[in-house]
Amino acid sequence: MKKLLLLLLLATQAFSQQKQKVIFDCDLGDDIDDAYALSLLLTMQDRYEILGITTCYGRTEDRARLAQKILEETGQSQIPVYIGRNTSAQNERANWFAEQFYYAEGFKPAPKVAPVFANQYRQAIGMAPLKQKDPSASEFIRNALNKFPGEIIIFSVGPVTNFGDIIDKDPDALKKAKAIYAMFGSFKVGYSTKAPIDAEWNVAVDISAAKKFVNSGAKITYAGLDVTAMVKLDRAQRDRLLYRQSPMTNALSALYVLWGNETPTLFDPVAIGMEAFPNLFKTEKVHMEVDDKGFTHIIPDKSPNAEIGISIDSKEFLDRIMKKYLYQNLISKP
Repeated sequence: MKKLLLLLLLATQAFSQQKQKVIFDCDLGDDIDDAYALSLLLTMQDRYEILGITTCYGRTEDRARLAQKILEETGQSQIPVYIGRNTSAQNERANWFAEQFYYAEGFKPAPKVAPVFANQYRQAIGMAPLKQKDPSASEFIRNALNKFPGEIIIFSVGPVTNFGDIIDKDPDALKKAKAIYAMFGSFKVGYSTKAPIDAEWNVAVDISAAKKFVNSGAKITYAGLDVTAMVKLDRAQRDRLLYRQSPMTNALSALYVLWGNETPTLFDPVAIGMEAFPNLFKTEKVHMEVDDKGFTHIIPDKSPNAEIGISIDSKEFLDRIMKKYLYQNLISKP
């Protein structure tokens, strides 16, 4: 019996060691797609070991609070959250208190998990700081890449401010990522799913960081509007999530109501899907540059510095992620 238990323990440890280390960088709280992307990632922990969640753009402390509330509701509060540089002074839009923030307003984590929170986050919610100094989002990402070179995949689904800050301090750090999958850019179609291209949001709000990002030398695959703008979550699918009545789907339904619009476009989950379901996509290696207005241009006859998504089986993609949302059983822990 003891031998059997030992074998089971060793098998469990071996399985755990095979999981892909990932970091999720997001601007949770603006559009609703970040919440769907985070939820998708949480359902895939048989595949991924989530080292941390980092927030970027504008009111980064509010985004961290929202992330922690989702994590606690789904019993995943062991996953640490790190706050990116607050850029809310940039303009009125960056300082917007998004309606989704009300979901976590006043939220304070349970004391049993409080030690995993960064001091910036603890201060923001009125908790006493820890004695040690915890890293910011960019410091956490840089430290993780240096600790596990060639082992970490980063999912970037917001403005790339944290990565610009990393490059300023350590120009070679992002090259240590195994891969980066970024919801970023527009190459052949725009938000309308037709030409001409648009200046995509994650690029346009921090053009300086975007230029550094694309020229970083990192291995980056871009989930641009070419493969994200057509992924729509219609009412029938939203109703299925509403009727599922699990902590995760309840959170998604509540955030959807606060978001206040009709049909979500699931831009951000596609970045995860490009890694998890590569057979649903066609990609192309190109040379890509960002101009001074935030447009992403393919430059012919230059050595590739990017891999971009050019097509997606959106129906199959939606079928697969809906199964993830519906068949999970993530619950808060007592």
